[in-house]
Amino acid sequence: MTSGTDAVIAVLNDVDPYGLAPGEPDGAPPDEYAAEASELAGILAQQGSVSSQDVDRVWQHWFGDTLTGVIGADAMTAFVARLNELASAS
Repeated sequence: MTSGTDAVIAVLNDVDPYGLAPGEPDGAPPDEYAAEASELAGILAQQGSVSSQDVDRVWQHWFGDTLTGVIGADAMTAFVARLNELASAS
């Protein structure tokens, strides 16, 4: 995994949209969201930012539903802002 993917995993683990508690003793593995994070990190690297639509497209691919539908519009806005901060920090 790249450091960009690791950073996206950290943000996804904070959001933990399915309550899997990645990295916690009784939770999922810390890299539970690695596949999705890798795709999102790739978009960040290519485009320099992601949109809610980009995230929803990735989420739809992996889970069959949108992340906006899972966490709500306000949480999605905050999530996308955090992802875009990662791109501007690199």
